[in-house]
Amino acid sequence: MCGRATLTKNESELEEKFGATFYTEDIERYNPIPSFNIGPVQPLVFIAQNDQSHLKIGIWGWNIPIGEKTKLVINARLEEIDKKKTLIPYLNVGKCIILIDGYYEWMRLHNEKIPFRIISHDGSIFAVAGLFREETDSAGNLVHNVIIMTKPVQDSLQQIHDRMPVILTESEQQNWLNNKIERKIIKNLVNIERITNLQAYRVSSKVNSIKNNNADLILPNETPIYFQENLFD
Repeated sequence: MCGRATLTKNESELEEKFGATFYTEDIERYNPIPSFNIGPVQPLVFIAQNDQSHLKIGIWGWNIPIGEKTKLVINARLEEIDKKKTLIPYLNVGKCIILIDGYYEWMRLHNEKIPFRIISHDGSIFAVAGLFREETDSAGNLVHNVIIMTKPVQDSLQQIHDRMPVILTESEQQNWLNNKIERKIIKNLVNIERITNLQAYRVSSKVNSIKNNNADLILPNETPIYFQENLFD
C-alpha cells in the first residue's frame, strides 16, 4: 500500500456508523476531515481498543529508531507483525481500527506512474486494522501515532500494486480490537480472497502532490490506458 488515503465523510457520518463520538478538542485542533489526500504525518481518524466509544485523531506514522537515526514507518505487513520487535509490545494493548474511504496507488507503466483511487463498490468507509502508540511531538505535546496493517493484494488489483490495507468486516473489527493476536487470526486476515468488493479508477495526477487537497482529486480521469486492451479503456 502506498502512503495516501482519503476520508471524505463528515463527523456525524462517522459517529453514526461506528457508534462513537469525537473528542471535540481534537477535531478543533486538527480539523482533519473531509480530506481528499491524506499523507504521512497527517491526521487519521481511529478507534482505539481501550476506548471504543470515541473517535480519536492520530498522526500517520511511527518514528522507529534505527541505530543513531529514526525512520518514519507508516505501514506494517500483517503477516510479519508478531516477528517485529518494535511492534510486539503493542499487539495486545495498542490495536486500533483506522477509518478511510479510499486510498491511492500508482501503477507503473513504462516511464509513467499512473494514480488510481481504490474504494469499496458502494463507497462505504473502510475500517482498517492498525496499531497506535503515544509519542511526544517537537512541541512537547503528547500525540497518538498510528500505522496501517497491510497484506498481499487481491487478484483484481494486482496490476496496480502488490499490497493493500487490511480491511475488516464488522465482526472482524471486534475480533481485532478485543482478542489477542494469534497466528490463525493473522493467516485469516491476510488471505487474498477475503475482500472481493473493491474497485479502482484512474484519477488526476494532481494527487501526486500532497499540497493538493480538494474534491477534484477523487473525480475519475477518463483518459484511456492502452497497455492492456479492453481492461482500462
